[in-house]
Amino acid sequence: MRAVVTGVAGFIGSTLAKALLDRGANVVGIDSLTAYYDTEMKRSNISALHHRKGFEYVEDDLLALSLDDLLGPDITLFHLAGQPGVRASWGAGFSEYVNWNVSVTQRLLETCRQRGVRRFVNSSSSSVYGRAERFPTSEEDLPLPFSPYGVTKLAAEHLSTLYGANFRVPTVSLRYFTVYGPGQRPDMATHRLIESALHRTPFVLNGDGSQIRDF
Repeated sequence: MRAVVTGVAGFIGSTLAKALLDRGANVVGIDSLTAYYDTEMKRSNISALHHRKGFEYVEDDLLALSLDDLLGPDITLFHLAGQPGVRASWGAGFSEYVNWNVSVTQRLLETCRQRGVRRFVNSSSSSVYGRAERFPTSEEDLPLPFSPYGVTKLAAEHLSTLYGANFRVPTVSLRYFTVYGPGQRPDMATHRLIESALHRTPFVLNGDGSQIRDF
């Protein structure tokens, strides 16, 4: 198997790349190491991959990188790159979310249309549900984003579906619900809760405590 993993320096991307390599796949990992959180954490995530047989790392911007030589009919593309975070997606920061979550996805899909791909796996988010109708939330529930971030992730889903319907690009979107574990982003609630417990420091709660989130 040959795979391309975008956002390979992130928590999920690096974990996925390791799992693919463990299964004997050849993996090309791409990341631009954006500074949404400490880039040293990202470098640490991929440090263990550099010596692995079958792994190639490309540090570049997906809006500028030439994709023709990276994608082809025998490639499974796992698209995890994107701009995360709900609060920062409001106001002036919104353009970054459009660039990284929408424009990059469209550019990858367009290259898949032209070059072919075995499968395009788009990483979406539970944020597309916004104020969900019920908990636990079902795939049958109507997506209704309640943040600009959620809007851009749902737009990426729609693009994936449209390229599948119009050009037969084999796409699938996965809606992640706060994945946690070693290497998780430091701004995530699970990480912060565990860190506060270990160091006996106060946990800063946003909101009034009445909010509900499906984990």
